[in-house]
Amino acid sequence: MGIFQVLGCGFLVLVMWLVLQQYKSNISIFVVIAFGAGIFLSVADQLRTLLETLLKLSEQAGVNVIYLTTIFKIIGIAWLAEFICQVCRDAGSSALSVKLEFAAKMAILMMAFPILTAVLESILTIL
Repeated sequence: MGIFQVLGCGFLVLVMWLVLQQYKSNISIFVVIAFGAGIFLSVADQLRTLLETLLKLSEQAGVNVIYLTTIFKIIGIAWLAEFICQVCRDAGSSALSVKLEFAAKMAILMMAFPILTAVLESILTIL
């Protein structure tokens, strides 16, 4: 699905959300969640191709694949956390959104720690 189709569908979902918000507010949030899942599924194949290409290039360059997969996981956590936190805000639960953001940031920090340690060890061996 092209970006203009996604944006057009997003506008239609916005209109649906506004109408449902007036009459069936408890259902309106599910429309947004379903649209978000649909966007993910529509770009998942493109994302898979991109990740496979980057992994092949990193292997050819001699970069440790563990670092690259960790970075991919960190990006995935950030994207997923952002989506879920926005849904929480849309549903009116900003307190839950803040707590989920904190949990995601801690998970990212813990995943990035081995990479940070490897970088610092490399710097120490140079000095």
